[in-house]
Amino acid sequence: MAFNKDEMSAPSWMNTGFFEKVLRQSERDATLTVQEFRILPGTKPGDHFASVIFRAIVRHDKSPDEVSLIVKTLPAEDGLKKDLLQDGYVFETETLMYTVVVPAMHRLLQSVGDHTVLGARLLYHQKLPTWVMVFEDITKHGFEMKTKQLDLEESKVVFGKLARWHAASMFLADTLPEIKKLNKGVYNLFEENNTFLQMWQSNVEMLSKVVLELPGLEQYSDRILNVKEKIFKRASAIYSYDPTSYVHVLNHGDCHFKNMMFKRTEGKLDDIMLLDFQLSVWTSPAVDLIYAMYNSVSIDTREDHREDLITFYYQELVECLKKFGYLHKPPTLQQIQLEILKCGHLEFLLAATFVPFMCVEMSEIMEMPENGEGFEMDFTDTAKLIESFRKCYLTPVYVKFLTKNLPKLVHKGLLDLE
Repeated sequence: MAFNKDEMSAPSWMNTGFFEKVLRQSERDATLTVQEFRILPGTKPGDHFASVIFRAIVRHDKSPDEVSLIVKTLPAEDGLKKDLLQDGYVFETETLMYTVVVPAMHRLLQSVGDHTVLGARLLYHQKLPTWVMVFEDITKHGFEMKTKQLDLEESKVVFGKLARWHAASMFLADTLPEIKKLNKGVYNLFEENNTFLQMWQSNVEMLSKVVLELPGLEQYSDRILNVKEKIFKRASAIYSYDPTSYVHVLNHGDCHFKNMMFKRTEGKLDDIMLLDFQLSVWTSPAVDLIYAMYNSVSIDTREDHREDLITFYYQELVECLKKFGYLHKPPTLQQIQLEILKCGHLEFLLAATFVPFMCVEMSEIMEMPENGEGFEMDFTDTAKLIESFRKCYLTPVYVKFLTKNLPKLVHKGLLDLE
């Protein structure tokens, strides 16, 4: 199995003293002594981007059992990751989310008898001398990653959690003004990085060429090419606060199935845990609904149950608001649908740049090292990237998706931008 290259070697500060500091705080025992530890890579290539993650197995003198920890920090090596994350905004956001916002959401939910758990427990965090967050390792509670997008049962759990998350944020917004200050979503953040922007623009351009090879879709080539740059400016606007929106919520912001972990007992789904709150953003709920619909929900589930999921989300949202004693008028289902339509250019963008990569495993398009070696995608080798990405755009699954859905997106006006 290959791992992210920058997770193959732990930084020198991740030592006995560091883990003693973490466990003394989390266990509330200043006399705890770490006896030994070992550090493993935290994730496989493609599982995440905006951090470096390690799994630490620690043994200490207060328990016979090992403690498993997830350690999340900023990249140390120069490169695209470090450039993108160096201002610390994503860690500032995630720290606020885990220390203030999500605990407040949990307290609110519990106050009305709802024991939904939105995320893993944060055990320790620090800003200096380097950003680091340490979480409990929920694999010890039976949670696992998935390699494929979600079926209907799983999707309903996720949309139900989004409804609770959004409702709690609406109720708390006046008493937690920090929520409304979270104003950088994924497209705002990556808009600031020219390498990423160029890569995504090249993907849109590639799609404009691919459709020339697909009978019935050739007519859309010029229109796709025409929005190559405009669509990203539109996406940035969608992720920004718009006072004319019918409703505003704190979006998770990166509701991707790889930012979730799943617990099953004898095949039965028990729970889904949301991860990675680095890109949470105060804007229209359409951001999470559209993003999850394309990056979490499987193609078949979305095509068969899209409206069912939106209606289910809406019902859960309104029910939560009623339980909380929300004093403002709840949004209507029509208003939620209008928000989705208004933010619909995001649907085309995700269909053009994310969905192709959901149709394949990374090992199918890139040569991956074996025997636990490190791998890092070279975003500067544009020619090699384009060749690898082209394979994704020509997979039978994506071609079928495109043939069915591209005309629908066009007829909704989602390729029309001035």
